[in-house]
Amino acid sequence: MTALPITPDFDVWPVDHQVQSLDVSAEALTITWSDGRKSAHHALLLRENSPDPVTTHPKAREMAIGPEELAEDLCITGADLQASGAISVTFSDGLTSEYHPGWLRGTAWFGDDTPEPLVLWTAAEQPEPPTFNGPGALDDPAVLLDWLEALHVYGVARLRGLPQRDGLLEQIVTRIGPVRESNFGRQYVPEIKDDPDSQAYTSGALLQHIDLPTRELPFGLQFLYTRENTTTGGEGLYVDAYRVAEDMRTAEPENFHSLITDVWEYNNRAKTSDYRGRGPVVETDATGAITGVRYNTFLRAPMKAPLEVQARAYKAYRAFSERAQSPEYQMKFRYEAGDLLAFDNRRALHGRAGYDAKGGARFIEGIYADRDDLHSRIRTLKRQFRANSAS
Repeated sequence: MTALPITPDFDVWPVDHQVQSLDVSAEALTITWSDGRKSAHHALLLRENSPDPVTTHPKAREMAIGPEELAEDLCITGADLQASGAISVTFSDGLTSEYHPGWLRGTAWFGDDTPEPLVLWTAAEQPEPPTFNGPGALDDPAVLLDWLEALHVYGVARLRGLPQRDGLLEQIVTRIGPVRESNFGRQYVPEIKDDPDSQAYTSGALLQHIDLPTRELPFGLQFLYTRENTTTGGEGLYVDAYRVAEDMRTAEPENFHSLITDVWEYNNRAKTSDYRGRGPVVETDATGAITGVRYNTFLRAPMKAPLEVQARAYKAYRAFSERAQSPEYQMKFRYEAGDLLAFDNRRALHGRAGYDAKGGARFIEGIYADRDDLHSRIRTLKRQFRANSAS
């Protein structure tokens, strides 16, 4: 059988549905598939994604032309189904290209292009993080994928039973993507300091917060690897800020509106650095979906705004804080040696109960990374599994 054409990417596109018929107009190619569904493909979309070596770089698989290089009135003049299953399309500029049916199906719009829903939770619904076998995640890509998908969906996920080994935390994180360094270093240990540059470096309680709200874009992921913990207290306190915000959207719409519109500034209180970041408490996209939070009570700067704005902003911030500090929303658990907790720093608020520093040893290592790398790693792992299934 003739090989199918390359696609303008390095993904693996299974052919799960056959092409039944083609309908050609100047503007679009409409395909009827074997399951009865129909997809329409715009002429310009097809032309600029042509797999020919002038349009798509044969090695980088990136688009090698700009939209201005195509005629404004470019249209489709013909299309045929090839014996291989590929679809041949001819354009008014004289180019004829063949397209992979799996790619056409996989990139088509069927009216249901909504992202996979996240699981929002309260303490009763999620008393512990989703937990996976640590050694299994080191050896089995399927377990690694399960852990990473849980991290994406729940905003927090744990590996348990990892060995005690120097460098293991960075080894695991770099399997996902690059480490993000901060003013706390490439890797940090929240240990007690005589001259702390954050409350994290004390044994006191920490209110729920995100880290680094002082940055233009706070880092998206945080990883905490417990090497030893024999102290009393110090439990982790985690809150799904998306759930808090969605509950406020329904129950307190005026406060929710303030949370997504009124801008706060955050600055770190350190002797050797001065980071400042601005934004609303709750970030949303063009559809209104929540995409992140910027909430940290102890790094929040005085608001510079008219009094009426300050009044409503403080009211909304207080209402959000009351929920964030409520046991109704708080997942509470102990850090055990061999645990690696990963969480979405722009979704899962984290805090800590105070602990007795004189009553045992506490050694936890931390590293930051980004959401983009998590999403990329999930997709590439799934790609590898599709490739293995196809071979």
